[in-house]
Amino acid sequence: MQKLTLKAPAKINLYLNVLGKRKDGYHEIESVAQTISVYDILHFEKIKRGIQVICDHPLLPSGENNLVYKAARLFFNLTNLTSGVKISVEKKIPLEAGLGGGSTDAASTLLGLNLLFDTNIPLSHLVDISSQLGTDVPFCLIRGTALLRGRGDKVYPLPPIKEGWIVLVYPKISISTSWVYSQISPRLTPKSSHNKLTIDELKKKMVSGKLIEIKNLLYNKLEEVVIDKFPILESIKQEMKKRGAKGVLMSGSGSTIFGIVEDVETGKKIANQLREKGKTFLAQPTENKQGGLG
Repeated sequence: MQKLTLKAPAKINLYLNVLGKRKDGYHEIESVAQTISVYDILHFEKIKRGIQVICDHPLLPSGENNLVYKAARLFFNLTNLTSGVKISVEKKIPLEAGLGGGSTDAASTLLGLNLLFDTNIPLSHLVDISSQLGTDVPFCLIRGTALLRGRGDKVYPLPPIKEGWIVLVYPKISISTSWVYSQISPRLTPKSSHNKLTIDELKKKMVSGKLIEIKNLLYNKLEEVVIDKFPILESIKQEMKKRGAKGVLMSGSGSTIFGIVEDVETGKKIANQLREKGKTFLAQPTENKQGGLG
C-alpha cells in the first residue's frame, strides 16, 4: 500500500464534570464522549524519508508544530522505520470549538500510519502512548461512546449510541481550553459539583442505544465560565430549544453548541434557521470503528 485516506471524526461531550485540580497541574474530569459524523479527511502517502504535513487551513501550521506531525514522529520513533510519509489534512472540523479536531487528527495519524506501513501495532498500545499527544487522543483512537476519567485519558467504552440526530452551531468564536480550565478552578466547590457517575448508571440510561433517551443526562461544568464570557452561546442554546431541540449543551470547552433532535427533518430545519448564528452541521453518532477509505 502506497497511499491511504482516513476520516477523522469529531467528538462531543454529552456530560463533562470537573472534579478538582491534580498535583500534575491538570484537572480531574469525568465525561461521556461521543464521536459524530463530522470529519476531517487525512491523506497519507509513502515517501523515501522524512515527515511532510500539509494542511488546507491557513491558521494551522504545516511543520513540526502541527499535532499531526508530532503523531507521525511518535509513530516513527516507536517503529524505527526509515521510510517517510506525506500527510495532507482537509480541515472540516472547526478549530478551538470543543469538537476535538486536533486530537482526532493525531489519533487518525497513528491509525493511518499503522495501516499504511502494515506494522500491526495493537490498538491498546497506540492508546497507551497516545496520551503524550493530548488528553483527548486516547478516546479519539477508541471512538464511539465512552466514559472518560482522569485527565480524560482513561477511556471506558460504553454501550454504543446508534440512533439519533444532532444539530451543531459553531459561532466562529475560538476558545482556548487552557484559559477555560484556568478560570474554572475557583468555581470548584462541592456545592457546585454534580455527583460522580457510575458505569452501571450510564449503561442503564444508554441501553436503548438512542440519543434522545439521554437528553436529561446532558451537563457541562465548563459552561459556567464560557457563557459568562460569551453570552451569545446562551442565546444560541435558547434558540435551539425554542425551535425543537430536546437537549442542548456546549461541547467540551466550547464554543460549539449542540442540540439533540427527534428526527432528521427537525434537525435540517433548525440548522437552516440558525445559519446566521454561525457554521451549522447536522450529524449522527458514530460507532467505534477504525479503518481506511482506500
